[in-house]
Amino acid sequence: MQAPITILFSDSGQEKSQTLTDHLRNNAFHCIQFKSEKELLSLLGQSAIQLLLYDLTFFDQNIAITLLQRIQATFPELLIIAVVPQGAEDLIESIQQFDLFFYIHTPYDPAEIRIAFQRALAKLNHHRAPTARENQPEAVSFHGLIGQSPGMRQLFELITMVAEDEFATVLIRGESGTGKELVAKAIHAHSRRSAKNFVPVNCAAIPDDLLESELFGYTKGAFTGALQNKIGRIEYANGGTLFLDEIGDMKPSLQAKLLRVLQEKAFEPVGGLKACPVDTRILAATHCDLEQLVKEGRFREDLYYRLSVIPLSIPPLKNRKEDIPLLLTAFIHSYATQRGRAPFTFEPHALMALMGYMWRGNVRELENLVQHMSILYSGKTVRLEDLPEKFTADFDPSIPVDLPLPADILPQTERPQPPESAETESMITTTVDISWESGQVDFNELIDDFERQLIVQAMRITSGNKKEAAKLLNLKRTTLLEKMKKKEMQDL
Repeated sequence: MQAPITILFSDSGQEKSQTLTDHLRNNAFHCIQFKSEKELLSLLGQSAIQLLLYDLTFFDQNIAITLLQRIQATFPELLIIAVVPQGAEDLIESIQQFDLFFYIHTPYDPAEIRIAFQRALAKLNHHRAPTARENQPEAVSFHGLIGQSPGMRQLFELITMVAEDEFATVLIRGESGTGKELVAKAIHAHSRRSAKNFVPVNCAAIPDDLLESELFGYTKGAFTGALQNKIGRIEYANGGTLFLDEIGDMKPSLQAKLLRVLQEKAFEPVGGLKACPVDTRILAATHCDLEQLVKEGRFREDLYYRLSVIPLSIPPLKNRKEDIPLLLTAFIHSYATQRGRAPFTFEPHALMALMGYMWRGNVRELENLVQHMSILYSGKTVRLEDLPEKFTADFDPSIPVDLPLPADILPQTERPQPPESAETESMITTTVDISWESGQVDFNELIDDFERQLIVQAMRITSGNKKEAAKLLNLKRTTLLEKMKKKEMQDL
């Protein structure tokens, strides 16, 4: 007999919590209640919680969303069922950015609760023979960073540890196109500063004579044209995070002013006479060899050591080629599906050629390729000869395909075909079989099945275009997305 599943939920009123507790205990759940944000995080960190029932009205809305983001990043395996008030469309749209397992409404509908927890039980207790796809290492997405290679997993762990200290400066190193700003955003989002501003500044993109006033701001009359005070980005990031990209291109005079900010936690606006205190965490990034710049006298040594309290290095794409199929899948979804185009696939040799390419432009170059292909090959299969020449110049097409390739970006004929289940068969036609032999039918379940079949048919007719499918069903797009989310049909 399987051990009961442990569920954590908020104590949001005696009658409300008692109703839930009765239902959950009747369905073999071990129930734990939390009464505060601190208790919630403590229980998640110390107990083997498998399912979280997260009432978004238990906290202030901004706190609830920020806390939800933190929980998902820290506990990616946790199943989360959100609870939202009936008719709270804005709140529903806010939580759709998260990969939630399910959401239900209040006042509680017993049928909705039953469906949600039956599916949770099925997912948590579901045992089956693993497919070739499932034998691969689990895919990881961490605040927009994607990877399953050892180097990326180590980077995710370092980001988590670095984010816990909200004051130490971090120097992010990596080649152009590896995603240094994404790492900075992940550190900010995972820290206690996440509710405040994340302010990026590209030091190489702003002329030297403007960078000082952009960073520090200026006072009225500081120079010709300064007609009023202007807040700088350091002050705008007060309480949050300032990200200085390409810090190696900053001129020496600004390096000295930045050093003072780091040492004294204060800054002076251009034309100002008084230092202003500021609580801003500074993250810096560069693709340059700062040690060499220090030796050449082009970068202050004292600033270098202040910035590199915690160094982070992002592995280049050529050193983590096992992540290429995962990145391709994510970018195809972004540029094809979300922009109203049919997704495309790669034939095996084309995919192997991409995995053998050196990727000097790193992830940015891969993303540009997918954007290019999504325009030219929407709904088609990209062959080896369809790829730009630079990707195939060093590839030998006579090499047999012997790599484990992901099914979701291969043509349909190349994919391992699982046997169709009874559920799949039931979705092929928009008819519902009704048996009256027992004298009663489950009305809600029949309606749910019929809605599911209608959505499947509409998505097939429109080749997966959700906007067109919504028009076909005479629904708002947000209504269709909500229904697909509740029915776990996002991948259609």
